[in-house]
Amino acid sequence: MRSAPPACRLALVALFVLVAGLAAALPADPGRAQAQPDAAAKARRLDELFSRLKSIQDEGEGDALVAEIWGEWGRSGTPELDDKMQQASTAMSQGILLLALPAFTYLVQAAPNWAEAWNKRATALYLAGQLELSLADIDRVLALEPRHFGALAGMGLIYADKGQYREALAAYRRALAVNPFLKERLQLIPALERMVGEKPI
Repeated sequence: MRSAPPACRLALVALFVLVAGLAAALPADPGRAQAQPDAAAKARRLDELFSRLKSIQDEGEGDALVAEIWGEWGRSGTPELDDKMQQASTAMSQGILLLALPAFTYLVQAAPNWAEAWNKRATALYLAGQLELSLADIDRVLALEPRHFGALAGMGLIYADKGQYREALAAYRRALAVNPFLKERLQLIPALERMVGEKPI
């Protein structure tokens, strides 16, 4: 099975890790009582940010809004779990997957409704070469947050790695539909369009 060109693949891995987020999970029983209103406020804030993202043209403003969205995705509201996520993210960035993967697994079990915990584990699984398991976690991310352009871009990366370029293009186009400032729109999406013989969108 063919894979993406090495230089392209390295750039994509770097981008995927960069945007994977900085998140955590939910507490046990006492925190869950507070989670409901917090979740509602977070959902309203994300709706507002995504609405603004589609209404602007300036690249700098778009990048700032994208960063705000990542920030919302990345906050759990529980300091202990935020710390664990930060530690796991640091371990992953250093290539210490034997530490990162168990920590991310703990987080998705502690906070099964927190999309970013699944997204981070999907990233770690991808880096460990577990592509199908990574795709399964991406499915969980998208079930919780269909607008998660980072997970959609990760799906595109995996399909490109597997040589499934048409599927990769479809995933990146889905990501672009929710984030018009997606960096992959500049070179990668046009390259995939040329590879599969499709006209630019």
